[in-house]
Amino acid sequence: MTARPRCAACDRTLPKGRYRLCFGGCGARLCRKPHIPHCTDVHAGQCPNYQPQGAS
Repeated sequence: MTARPRCAACDRTLPKGRYRLCFGGCGARLCRKPHIPHCTDVHAGQCPNYQPQGAS
């Protein structure tokens, strides 16, 4: 049996096909659960491709 993928930000198991990929393009899988803060926001600080707005 293979392990289920986990959210890169909150470490919850991800149901098959029920995740979103990182907007920065690093390939991290993030859950779509309605908790605060959202995993897309948490992962932005961890993403190696994150570029803050206004940074040169």
